[in-house]
Amino acid sequence: MHTKSEKLKKRLAELGPLHPGSISEQYNVCAAGLPMQRSQEAAPARAVLSAELTWRGKSSTRFVRPEGLPEMRQKVANYKRLRELVNEWVELAIELEKAERAAAKQGHGD
Repeated sequence: MHTKSEKLKKRLAELGPLHPGSISEQYNVCAAGLPMQRSQEAAPARAVLSAELTWRGKSSTRFVRPEGLPEMRQKVANYKRLRELVNEWVELAIELEKAERAAAKQGHGD
C-alpha cells in the first residue's frame, strides 16, 4: 500500500497547470431571448467559449479565446484528474490505517 501511495504522489506532482470548473459555449442573446445578429441577414448567433467555476462558494465565468481553448481544456482535465487521484490517495490512507489497526490489535492479542 505504501508503494501505491508513493506512485499516486508522483502522478499528482506530474499533473501540470490546473483550472477547476468546466468549459461551455454561450450564445449572445437579445433582450427578447432571441440570438443576436450583427446584421439584418439571418446569420447564426456566435458562440462564446467560457470556463465556469465555483471556488470557495463563489461562481465566476472566464471567457476563453479559441486559440486558448486546447490549453484550458488540458487545465480542466488536469484538475479533474487531481480530484480523482486525491480520492484514490485518501482511500489508500484509510485502508492503510485499517490494516495498521488490525496488525496492532493482533499484536496485543498474543
